[in-house]
Amino acid sequence: MKNFFFLITLAALFTACGGPEGQALDSSAAEDETTTTEMVASVQYNVDPATSVVNWEGAKIAYGHTGTVAVTNGQLIVSADMIVGGKFARDLTKMVSSDLEGKKAIDLIGHLQGPDFFDVEKYPMANFVITQVQEATNEDGRTHDITGNLTMHGESRSITIPAIVSMEDGMLKATTPKFTIDRTQWGVSYNSTGIVGLAKDKVINDNIGLEIMLVANK
Repeated sequence: MKNFFFLITLAALFTACGGPEGQALDSSAAEDETTTTEMVASVQYNVDPATSVVNWEGAKIAYGHTGTVAVTNGQLIVSADMIVGGKFARDLTKMVSSDLEGKKAIDLIGHLQGPDFFDVEKYPMANFVITQVQEATNEDGRTHDITGNLTMHGESRSITIPAIVSMEDGMLKATTPKFTIDRTQWGVSYNSTGIVGLAKDKVINDNIGLEIMLVANK
């Protein structure tokens, strides 16, 4: 019986150590944004910062942390009931921890905002600009695949994010399932898994977990 409970505990530990949840998204060189900025669309919806948020997750070998980042502004451009362009901004100076409190939360956020990670003094904002939208063909719940340039830490990279887009009571909602990006592709390499000779208890997972929830009004 002791061995059984040991195996259950060990399995839970390995599950917790698996890193942030969600589909891993690869990135590529940033795409041309001129087609988006020059696009003529029928309606512009303004993102509501009060009801929009980005959840984040980061992990070390034995444990992880979660939190939120404020969405400060943005626009979603709609034509023929489909998103055809837009952008939104995340304010990294307004990162919050959701699993820690008090000094532990202050220390964690201070480290993430410091030069080792996102260096918010130099790069306070993370921006996403849509360059292409396609209706999803898979039957996995998503309705669109949204491609755009994600800029953070002074680097711009193109990613395609699965999304669920809906119109409810005159409000446009765009949400995503949990997904991950490789922070090192944006130059955030502190205690990366690729550092040779780094002690295992110091290694921080290269993947950052994200989950986006946007609400926009005309």
